[in-house]
Amino acid sequence: VPDYMQCAEDHQTVLVVVQPVGIVPEDQFFKIYKRITSVSQVTIRDSQRLLYIRYRHHYLAENNEWGDFQTHRKVVGLVSITTCSSAKDWPQTAERFHGQKEVYSSTLYDSRLLVFGLQGEIAEQQRTDVAFYPSFEECSDVERRVEDFVESIFIVLESKRLDRATDKSGDKIPLLCVPFEKKDFVGLDTDSR
Repeated sequence: VPDYMQCAEDHQTVLVVVQPVGIVPEDQFFKIYKRITSVSQVTIRDSQRLLYIRYRHHYLAENNEWGDFQTHRKVVGLVSITTCSSAKDWPQTAERFHGQKEVYSSTLYDSRLLVFGLQGEIAEQQRTDVAFYPSFEECSDVERRVEDFVESIFIVLESKRLDRATDKSGDKIPLLCVPFEKKDFVGLDTDSR
């Protein structure tokens, strides 16, 4: 699907999708979404570099397939927002989050789950990929968590850049092809094309 909203500046940004998991009141979702999108650029610690982030709350998985050819369409981060009221609902919520990550798994570098409403033993566990908040009103550090998340994406991107710089594989350069070409090459020798 053509992205008519894109502009030249999108090529210097990384794409992060923010989506609800399960049942999340729409007004509460967009309240948190607005706070997340306020973190549009992050200065990386121990570096003078800036990382610009572009957020989407709705992004078709088919558009992600163009990520090899048009890097600005590649989803590199996922932030999921959910409500969970009791510990017995937590396994199902975690499973839904895992399923959502699978949709973008081919390009995803990192993800976070923001859980609202869950208190108790599970919420007290320290996890890097999950943040627990008692309610939508009591979540003062959402922006700081998003900044940490963006820094982790930068670390992955930087390590991939360094891997490519030191890679001496010679003439084995991966050839680019658009998504609809891939089905034509099933069973064929792609190195000779």
